[in-house]
Amino acid sequence: MKKIFLLSVALTLLTCSALSAQEVIKVKTVEAASPAEPTPRETLENFLRTEEGRVCSELRSFAGEKIFKDSDFMAAATDRNTRRVARAASKFADILAKEYDTDFVFYHPNTHFFVRVNDKGYRGRMRLPAEAAASSSACFWERLPSQDLVYSALIKIDGEKTGYLKISKKLTRMVSGMPDVLAPFGAGRIYTALDKAGLKKMAWFKMRRKETDKPRHSGWCTANNLAFLTSIGSGRVLTKKQQKKLLSLSDHKNEFVLPEVELPSGSLPLFGLDGERLGAVVYTLTPPDKKQDAVLSQEEKDDDCATEEKQENLLYRLFD
Repeated sequence: MKKIFLLSVALTLLTCSALSAQEVIKVKTVEAASPAEPTPRETLENFLRTEEGRVCSELRSFAGEKIFKDSDFMAAATDRNTRRVARAASKFADILAKEYDTDFVFYHPNTHFFVRVNDKGYRGRMRLPAEAAASSSACFWERLPSQDLVYSALIKIDGEKTGYLKISKKLTRMVSGMPDVLAPFGAGRIYTALDKAGLKKMAWFKMRRKETDKPRHSGWCTANNLAFLTSIGSGRVLTKKQQKKLLSLSDHKNEFVLPEVELPSGSLPLFGLDGERLGAVVYTLTPPDKKQDAVLSQEEKDDDCATEEKQENLLYRLFD
């Protein structure tokens, strides 16, 4: 009888354990939340980050595999002969311009002085950022003595006191693919803007005149801290007044809707290694349902452009 009792107790305990185990195993499946669609600004931010990584990698690889393997270049750098270095790097500067869309190649014999390859008139003092000079290579945004805002790859040349090679690409080239990236959201228009802190107005006019895609009849506004340089894309062309409003809002907000025309807009600030803002990429979007309003009426064009055209041409002549 005692054995029968113990056996029934054991069976009861086993049954309870089995039920408990079943309860623990039964877990409600949680459905994975679908990732949120990126905003236009996030899309541009991701594009620019990818573009920076690609350009940095390509330019460093080209320097290491081509330029630093050239015996004439390395011999000149070892002797610290600036003229010979520039002469030996000349052919590589041409290749970089054709195949990688670069705008500048510099040789820095030290952290204070520089020469531009293939431009004897462009040399002088320009201090390299301490953080970049201390490493074997670095990529960063900077403003050149010419006031051009560029993305630069700085590579230390092998050997003692041989100096640095720097290859730079203009902001306007770095953003050339952005209108296509914005296509899923509508017709995009991309503006490049320079921070006016330390920017000379004469230099800005000279730079802007060289750009084929400069915004018409506007760009420099004394009330704001940004000055437009170029404009690309198929989005709505803004009037002078609207451009000034866009400049003003871009100075304080990352995402906003441009009043009156109700265009989704935003700004990506660009910073140097020291954290100082050097410029910005500003965008506007013309949604598909507003495409019919993308072209200004003839009256708007006449009112906005006639007087401004004369004033701008006069300023270009003064600053030539």
